[in-house]
Amino acid sequence: MHKPYETFGNYILLEKLASGGMAEVYLAKKIAASGVQKFVAIKRILQQFSDSEDFIQMFKDEAKIAVNLSHSNVVSIYDFGIQEGQFFIVMEFVEGRNLRQILNRMKKGNKYFSISQVVHVIKQVASGLDHAHRCIDPTTGQPLNIIHRDMSPQNVMLAFEGDSKVVDFGIAKAETQIESTRAGTLKGKFGYMSPEQVEGHAIDSRTDIFALGIMMWEMLANQRLFLANSEINTLRKIRECDVPSLRKINPNIPTELDQIVQKALKKDKSQRYQTAAELSRDLQGFISRFDPDFSVQDFSSFIKGIFSEEIIEIRKKQIIYSQVTVAESHNEFIERTEVVTNTDSTIIDELSEASINDMALNTITKSNQAQSQIVRMKKVAGLDFSNAGIEVTSKGTERFELIKREAHENTKNYKQNTYTNTEHTLTRIKKKNNDMTLLTIIFALSFVLVAIAVLNQSHPGIKDYFCNSLESFGLCSPNKSIGSNTLSVQSAPLGASVYINKRFVGKTPIDVRAKDFPIDLSLKLPGHKTISTSLNSMPDGQNLSFNMKKVPTGILIVKSVGSEIYVNDYKVKSGQRISVQADTAINVRVINPLNGRSTSQQAFVRPGLTSSIIVQPPQ
Repeated sequence: MHKPYETFGNYILLEKLASGGMAEVYLAKKIAASGVQKFVAIKRILQQFSDSEDFIQMFKDEAKIAVNLSHSNVVSIYDFGIQEGQFFIVMEFVEGRNLRQILNRMKKGNKYFSISQVVHVIKQVASGLDHAHRCIDPTTGQPLNIIHRDMSPQNVMLAFEGDSKVVDFGIAKAETQIESTRAGTLKGKFGYMSPEQVEGHAIDSRTDIFALGIMMWEMLANQRLFLANSEINTLRKIRECDVPSLRKINPNIPTELDQIVQKALKKDKSQRYQTAAELSRDLQGFISRFDPDFSVQDFSSFIKGIFSEEIIEIRKKQIIYSQVTVAESHNEFIERTEVVTNTDSTIIDELSEASINDMALNTITKSNQAQSQIVRMKKVAGLDFSNAGIEVTSKGTERFELIKREAHENTKNYKQNTYTNTEHTLTRIKKKNNDMTLLTIIFALSFVLVAIAVLNQSHPGIKDYFCNSLESFGLCSPNKSIGSNTLSVQSAPLGASVYINKRFVGKTPIDVRAKDFPIDLSLKLPGHKTISTSLNSMPDGQNLSFNMKKVPTGILIVKSVGSEIYVNDYKVKSGQRISVQADTAINVRVINPLNGRSTSQQAFVRPGLTSSIIVQPPQ
């Protein structure tokens, strides 16, 4: 027999999400009338801490503060109190994972946040911090002076929809002070303390800004900043506050962003950002210039791709949990562990996979709506409901049989009408197509011939390239004779871009005119190593053939307003996605067309990833 769900006050505890030294966190829903449901997270403090008078008072004071916070980037607290001798907090349930969990998962898959994604996350966290720092007591009108004190990746929730939320505002102080008496409890969080915390000095909101600066540095550098082989050495490194420049670790990081991070991590708090709003404002200005096309929706798709399997499981559980109820007569739970049968699971899998990127994950249906949804899915699929595991009354059974009969008749009529309409439509389309076929063919051939003629003027040899492609079909016989100044260039695989003296002339196979020697010949093909060679004279046989070697590649995006941009001496457009060889120095040169001055810098791209850089034109 399956263990029934646990009631806790006015809530049903559905699933334990996490447990630690102080508390357990459950996914729950409130027992409400009319089938209205909302998923929440309940943090239930362990009994041994509820026996401490000091903790009780501290917990109450801090929880009252946290209830006043209301911001899209702060996890909301709906309620708190005591039930069965245990203190509890009812919080917003965020469909997602904390930042530490996400970073660990990405590290296993050799994935990294892009610069724009890091800035987006930190900007939102800074916005949530600023709201808390400025919060006013509604009863007195006085500032509450809220400080988180424990800003770390574990206390930042990243929703699957792309939003970042700060967790445990106001509760952090109670937890920190209680846990500080227990040896080793804070291990791993020392790395996010500020120098003034380590020194035991008074702290203020700028301590949270320093911790946020550590998180931003680590996400951009993909390594820990102050973590050492022992807690004492970690604290010593924080006290020294030696923060390496990010550009020395990753040259692709713009100087502007490096300066923002360095300012957030100043040892002297008077030189740091004085408010989280200032930090958020600078990050917003940076991303507007660096990546104006950044999309939260694209970021959401990126996160969902990492946790796709977990998201499908969440959807399955939501359908099950939406049917969990309390029997009115005896206030005990009706077990729903067998609601979803094998047939149900197949339908739910299809529903989940089809709607991962379209349906908000935190949409919770009412109990009767969820049951009706499963019934509708099965009705469309023509499945038998008799063993579905859903309890139905006698009236419900009669109603269900009526629905089945109606569905059968509707499906029959729909198929007949669809067949008739489709047959009639196809007849009309076929007649119309026959009338248009000849004109379409004549127009298409004329267009192709004109296009080849025009292209052949700017790219000599393009005519022969098309002719060679059509030769196997017997549609063209290219001129096989090669003039004394014609160079035939081949590559394996075909389709490599050919450059003569850095000017694009076409793609292989191609015959190009080469009158004046020496010439510089280059072949480029995405995913392959670029070939460059100098020819002092026409080669024997007037033929050149190259084998293109595969190499790991990435995407480089160079942005520079009003400038001429050259990547490895090849001209590109601002914002253009360029496939380049990974893990090798890439030369980027920007020329100001107004004064002819140029500036150069090197860029690096990791295999399979996209890097963006902004280069300011020289004045």
